[in-house]
Amino acid sequence: MIRVALCIGQEHDLRLVLLALLICVIGSAATVQLFHRITASVGYSRFGWIVLAAVGTGTMVWATHFVAMMAFRASAPVVLDPLLTLASLLAVIALAIPGLAIAARRRRWAGAAGGAMIGAGVSTMHYVGMAAYRVDGIVTWDWRYVAASVVLSSGIAAAAFQVLNGRRSGRNATAVGLLALAVAALHFTGMAAMHIAVLRLGAGLSDLTMVALAVTTTVATGIIVGCAAISALLDGHTQTEAYRRLRRMAMHDGLTDLPNRTSFIEELERRFRIRDGYPCMAVIMMDLSRFKVVNDTYGHQAGDQLLVALAARMAAMLQPGECIARLGGDEFAAVVSYHTPDALHDFLARLQGCTATFDFDRFSAAIGANIGVALAVHDGFDADAMLAKADLAMYRAKSAHSNEPCFYDSQMDDAVRERRELIADLRTAIDASAFELHYQVQATIPSGEIAGYEALVRWHHPVRGMVPPSEFIPLAEKSGDIVPLSIWILRQACFEAALWPNRHKVAVNLSPIHLADPRLIETVSSALADSGLPPERLSLELTESAIIHDRRFALEQLARLKAMGIAIALDDFGVGYSSLDVLRAFPFDRIKLDASFVAEIETSEQAVSILRSVAALGTTLNMPVLAEGVEQPAQLSIVAREGCGAIQGYLIGKPSRTLADAEQVRRIMALKPQIVSDADVA
Repeated sequence: MIRVALCIGQEHDLRLVLLALLICVIGSAATVQLFHRITASVGYSRFGWIVLAAVGTGTMVWATHFVAMMAFRASAPVVLDPLLTLASLLAVIALAIPGLAIAARRRRWAGAAGGAMIGAGVSTMHYVGMAAYRVDGIVTWDWRYVAASVVLSSGIAAAAFQVLNGRRSGRNATAVGLLALAVAALHFTGMAAMHIAVLRLGAGLSDLTMVALAVTTTVATGIIVGCAAISALLDGHTQTEAYRRLRRMAMHDGLTDLPNRTSFIEELERRFRIRDGYPCMAVIMMDLSRFKVVNDTYGHQAGDQLLVALAARMAAMLQPGECIARLGGDEFAAVVSYHTPDALHDFLARLQGCTATFDFDRFSAAIGANIGVALAVHDGFDADAMLAKADLAMYRAKSAHSNEPCFYDSQMDDAVRERRELIADLRTAIDASAFELHYQVQATIPSGEIAGYEALVRWHHPVRGMVPPSEFIPLAEKSGDIVPLSIWILRQACFEAALWPNRHKVAVNLSPIHLADPRLIETVSSALADSGLPPERLSLELTESAIIHDRRFALEQLARLKAMGIAIALDDFGVGYSSLDVLRAFPFDRIKLDASFVAEIETSEQAVSILRSVAALGTTLNMPVLAEGVEQPAQLSIVAREGCGAIQGYLIGKPSRTLADAEQVRRIMALKPQIVSDADVA
């Protein structure tokens, strides 16, 4: 160390030594910057960055060596061999390319191995460069110092790139310092190994020329290394901006610019880890009521316009500790960190206020919200579990048709578990055909002649007993089991009706999901062919909602069924959409007026007016109207008076396995004083 220090202090121009060290540090920083571009790229781009980094590193090492040689005072004439000088530059570049490629690999040892090779390149460059340094004297070498210089160069460079591949903070600055030290240690230890015995004194390169060459080399090196470093910085900035844009796209909803599901889950998990000084937290799920009406009435573009406006309102009302996201469709989620329950209730009130009437150029929309709330302090600190519980609470609010927020309680889990068990039992029952059909009579007015029977499915559960259709039919629709169940009902009704001693029609309800099944026509044809039931004895009943979802396809399906000779009835008319356009678009064989209107005709003039209008409409369109839910003689009298063509209801017969007696039906329809009991009708 003393000899190296004496070599620097006594045999060098310290001004040029400092210049050489400055080149070394700046070039090392550029090498580190370029190395990061290598690790961040792949394919041909990666190879390009390796070559550029090798050129920058080699130029830095070569310039450091050259300027430091200009600082050396040999006391004898000196000349430089241009070919060997160029060869020294190419040597370090050639060895830096594989060294950088190895160092950039994702292996624990890669940094040290690649750095050692780069250090070997620095050593090669130095000693080839020293061979190009022609001095008029005898040069001898202390091989101990030569060996030490090579070991220092390779070892310190290995440490530099090993640190650079690590994860510790400050690794960049450490790597820059170590790489600069590797180059400087190699050069000055190597210079200490050289001893010159002067043979002839004379004028070599003057001090002024030495300084000029050093400055020229520094400027040229600065341009080369600077361009490489700037390229790395620009590319890094571009990639950072691109990454930022891509991350925003990945973490935000494309329509509303609210955080999406992925972003929301991350935020939830972050808040579970870091409370940010808030003692309480709630997760809220919200979906919109009446939003589908906007989509169906004005189109999806209007629905999107509504969602954007709603998102803007919600984003504007947010306060510290509050976050809201769009999970998809018309479903939103929020997380609120708060100090007191009043703060949570204030947020919920503001959230409900966001759904106030929207006024646009083409339309106005009044929507509502179903809101479910799960409290972390009661319901746990797991993101997925909290979302699921808030979702359960939201569906409870939805099923209750309530605009008030619904808070999760453990009984909701019991209800979900029971529903899942019932779905599993339902699937088992479908596989085992464990259902039976009951038939409710339909009679014409005023003759009292039986017009047909509606097939109604019944399920006798082995443990629960009789499960009402109002419970298991919606479950089958939600679970996707309605189509196999509907197929069983259709085939069973056809087989049983084919065995009836009379020629009455059988009416089968058609689920909207089954109407959308591309195999429906094949299923109906097969049921008729296998049972031997003539097509004119089958009537299919469907609600208007079955047509709304895919109007064109639904009407095509109905037209093909009607062409087969099957009657088509529009069920539950008067509720839902009740669009006259649907009646215009398809020639139904019958309109069935919903029982909710018949239930009120004894007390409501408005219900009677609706009944009268529907009956008149049916007469005009040549579509007979059947009134459902007739239970009292007075109701029969009113529907007959207002022009309905047929009735169905408990008055003339409850659903039963046995068919109603025709004489009893005619006697009831004749409005005789004696009204038979339920047992007699059955």
